[in-house]
Amino acid sequence: MSISSKKSFGQDEYVINQSKFLQKANTSYFGFNQLGRVGILYNSLRVNENEQIDNKYAFASLPFQNKNFSLGFDINYFDLKNTGLRIGLTRFTYVYKVQLDNQLFFLPSIYIGIGTRSIDSDSMIFADQLDTNSGFINSNSIDPVSDDLGVVNNLNIGASFLIHSDKFLIGISLKQLNRPNVSFNEENTFRESIKFGMQLGYEFDINPFGRSYLPRYSYLYTMLNTVKEGNSIYTQLEQKFNLGEFNLGLSQQTSMVDSFSLNNVGGTIGLNLENFYFNLGYNFPLRTLGKVYAPSIFEFAIIFDFSIYRRNNRGLYKSLQIDNYF
Repeated sequence: MSISSKKSFGQDEYVINQSKFLQKANTSYFGFNQLGRVGILYNSLRVNENEQIDNKYAFASLPFQNKNFSLGFDINYFDLKNTGLRIGLTRFTYVYKVQLDNQLFFLPSIYIGIGTRSIDSDSMIFADQLDTNSGFINSNSIDPVSDDLGVVNNLNIGASFLIHSDKFLIGISLKQLNRPNVSFNEENTFRESIKFGMQLGYEFDINPFGRSYLPRYSYLYTMLNTVKEGNSIYTQLEQKFNLGEFNLGLSQQTSMVDSFSLNNVGGTIGLNLENFYFNLGYNFPLRTLGKVYAPSIFEFAIIFDFSIYRRNNRGLYKSLQIDNYF
């Protein structure tokens, strides 16, 4: 027996605030500006009237500036409440820094991950447990499929590349290069497809002349993240206004499965408080829940930056920075 779902693809990519958690899509972002950071992300996805997915994500990045590399670690788990299915991935990432010129940097990376899938058979009801006459549900099942359910682990390998300056960003990501087997049955094989991703970003100074109606440091960061897995294509657009310590963001999610569709629109609000960053977000579905995968999403995130200079930024909180490389 193999258990796989488009929901696992969609959930992994459905992060409202992708610009702050870009390492989920492209692991080279662990070495971005060689910053030491830790962070957590929680989002709750309502798939339909009866099903909800809870996602818990945590990461840490550790730079070695004298050696021109960074290490990254992240762990991601999400639970499908009604089915008892839990899918997790723990990754260890190595990112190398190459300076192409004074303001242009190239960050190649590789990661090795351990994937875990588990199912709680006690939360499932098999056909032989149902008494159709009385409607009673027996507590035990002799269905042989129930013996296959448990925990399956697999190796997950990928690579990413990122080029950026303090104005633009271009990334390419390759996930699941070894096509891990996620089948619960040892006699069968169900291999994940390779995920191909591309990320593009550009940041505009929207207050270059210091107008008083905006904070002195005001920027618009626009980003695109698109992922292809099998015959499915997922794309997210994000526009984030960095207005000093505050930021406001908009996002749009589209997919191409059987046909093109605009699935969600969302918004975020964030606050930089010295070395801390706090963020809240919500996505509104534009498609009927349960008909296509277009969940409503509530999201909360905290990031802590270990840089001793962050508290002196005085409102300069650009999304694209290179100051910490030097």
